[in-house]
Amino acid sequence: MMAALFWASALTVMDGSTLRVNGEHIRLLGIETPDLKARCRKGRLCGSADPRRSKESLKRSLRDPITIVPVARDASGRTVAIIYAGGLNMSCEQLRKGMAVYKPAWDSGRRLARECRFALRR
Repeated sequence: MMAALFWASALTVMDGSTLRVNGEHIRLLGIETPDLKARCRKGRLCGSADPRRSKESLKRSLRDPITIVPVARDASGRTVAIIYAGGLNMSCEQLRKGMAVYKPAWDSGRRLARECRFALRR
C-alpha cells in the first residue's frame, strides 16, 4: 500500500481515532479512544478521556500537510493507517495528550511502540 497525501479540508473527524477521507473511514493505528456513545463494555480497556474532548483533540491537531500511510484493514473493513499531520504522528499525539489508550494487539509491526516511546511510558 502506498502513502497518500490529503489536505486537511478534504477530511472529517469522526471521533478521537477515526477520520473520513473521500467517504472512506480511516482508523488511527494502535490506539483506542472513547466511543462517542461513551460506553465501555466489560472486559475492554477504555481511555478515561471524554469522547468529545478526544475528538476535539484530534481535530485541533490536524494541520497541513496530512500524510496517510495505510497499514491494514480492520475487522470492520476500515483502513488502518499511520496519519501524520504537520509532521506529527496523530496516534502518538492522542496518546501523549491522554486522549487514547495504546493497544499493542492493534499495533501492526509494533510501529507505534517504536515511534511513540515517550507516549507509551505513561
